[in-house]
Amino acid sequence: MLKIKSVNFEQQQFQTHQLEATQPDRLEWMIGRNPSCDVVLANLEVSRIHGQIVYRDEAYYFTDVGSTSGSVLNGEIIAPNETRPLQAGDLLQIGETFLHVEEVTPPAVFEAAIAPVPPSDRNWMSGELVCRCLRIIDETPDVKTFCFIAEPPVLFDFQPGQFINLEVEINGKPAIRPYSISSSPTRPYHLAITVKRVPAADASLPPGLVSNWLHEHLNVGDRVRLLDRPMGNFTCLPNLPPKLLLISAGSGITPMMSMSRWVQDTLSNCDIVFLHSARTPNDIVFRTELETMATQMPNFHLAVTLTRPAVNLPWMGLTGRISQAMLNWVVPDLLDRAVFVCGPNEFMQSIKSTLQAMDFPMRNYQEESFGGKKATPRPTTPTIAKPPLPATNGNGNGKVHAEALPFIEPQVLPPRQSKAAPASPAVSFTRSSQEVSADGTSSILELAEQSGVSIRSGCRVGACGACKVRSHEGQVRYDSLPTALSATDQQAGYVLACVAYPVDRVVVEA
Repeated sequence: MLKIKSVNFEQQQFQTHQLEATQPDRLEWMIGRNPSCDVVLANLEVSRIHGQIVYRDEAYYFTDVGSTSGSVLNGEIIAPNETRPLQAGDLLQIGETFLHVEEVTPPAVFEAAIAPVPPSDRNWMSGELVCRCLRIIDETPDVKTFCFIAEPPVLFDFQPGQFINLEVEINGKPAIRPYSISSSPTRPYHLAITVKRVPAADASLPPGLVSNWLHEHLNVGDRVRLLDRPMGNFTCLPNLPPKLLLISAGSGITPMMSMSRWVQDTLSNCDIVFLHSARTPNDIVFRTELETMATQMPNFHLAVTLTRPAVNLPWMGLTGRISQAMLNWVVPDLLDRAVFVCGPNEFMQSIKSTLQAMDFPMRNYQEESFGGKKATPRPTTPTIAKPPLPATNGNGNGKVHAEALPFIEPQVLPPRQSKAAPASPAVSFTRSSQEVSADGTSSILELAEQSGVSIRSGCRVGACGACKVRSHEGQVRYDSLPTALSATDQQAGYVLACVAYPVDRVVVEA
């Protein structure tokens, strides 16, 4: 490990940097202004990629990679591309920033147990999957990408833009969270998610239990569990539009990167305008890769707007929130494109309203979000009935083909014809041998938690499908379409416990 303290007296900036081998055989680190660097110095006199530190022959070496302002080690100017050894006590000056080498020890040796596993030709068909983290990338100060391989190895098969339900153990209890996949299915030997740390002081955001745990506790070599297969309809496939407009904000950039990487790798004839909104230059996730794609791909057009430009960081791009005027300037052929939007709920609502005001054909509009607060349920007439159990097919094996089943649309139930009093709303949990009354304001999941009945859950807004349980009797109400339930799920009698409200006596497997 190489421990360095950086000091900038002019800007009153003091930081400590520990350079460790965060992945197998990774023995080099970059210094510069770019957020992707291992040592980020956000000062104008520092080049985007200023220098490099490598460990070889049991020593650390610094190289100035052709920076604009140059580097000085212990009072001596380092020529461009010249390599100098580093020792404890050395003082490296980059512009107005001084880097003091405080500790020099060999990088930690990785155990053989976390060595890369040879790839497999076996596809991920179904069921839970244990995955091992093999790489962690610091994208920005509060965003990290976690790269996983499966054990035993499989080829990850999914649609670009889909998400997975990830399960980890926190304080001895399982916790589930849906995450969009940032990698592309064209690179099937690993699966990556890109996660933003959630500030604890921001009461308007979800608590971020799993996201913050990943940032603080997950290390290379650790294992997590993926539940079921990748899910979601937020994807540009299978019918790839000839023109795409991808609009994102913050960590909503994740599924957009998966789609963009897929188009890049497949050389698809699809014209992409990628419009991203970030707070400051340091908050632009995947900035270097996006700029490279815009340079190398003639059909990829990048536009980034900042909502809080930093005074000490130069910016020549767009500023302000996305508006009609900005869309008209960035995407003059807007009405000819399919639009995908992902980001905070308020951001997506603003974009949707703006597009509607521009008479955009909303049939070509898609959005994705796992955030936001669950709406307060209304004890009204039920809008969705429990679907019947599937009939067996001609072979008598009970299997149902999903492509043959239409999605069950909401319908108002007819009034009961029986003179007998309707059953009072309640939930009977068959495995736990408990039955609880319901008042129409608590979901099945909330009633289960109040009674100590275990039902796994993730997003708690009906988006991820982690809380899917089978119901044998009774009717439930949804306040909106249960998008995480497929037609097959509905025909088999499954309900989403987090957003399903019992109408009468409901019997579920829990």
